[in-house]
Amino acid sequence: MEMVQLTKEALAERVGVLERKFADLRQSMVACAALPANWRLTPKERELFLALLSYDTVTKEMAMLVLYGTEDRPDHGVAMFMSRIRAKTEPHSVKIETINRTGYRLVDRLVWTKTLKLDAVEH
Repeated sequence: MEMVQLTKEALAERVGVLERKFADLRQSMVACAALPANWRLTPKERELFLALLSYDTVTKEMAMLVLYGTEDRPDHGVAMFMSRIRAKTEPHSVKIETINRTGYRLVDRLVWTKTLKLDAVEH
């Protein structure tokens, strides 16, 4: 019985941590201006790109929180979204690097933040 209680408490703590992470990710993107319309990003792609602008590295778990609101999804969906974002933004000289087994990084993130006039997302 004691093990069940410990498990419930650990699970409740984990849920709280994930909820705070998700709220932080959402909050960091609230003040952002619109990205260029000619990039034609879908709302989910836009949210993921804004996360790339907001953080030095976006882990796969962070990306899943942005896209799905949970970490309990296959991460091939994240790779698919990143591929679509790259296809739409690379013609505009945007470079997104894959960090092996970790996540993704926007090259020249601070330059893009200033170029797109999104100073509110600087960390």
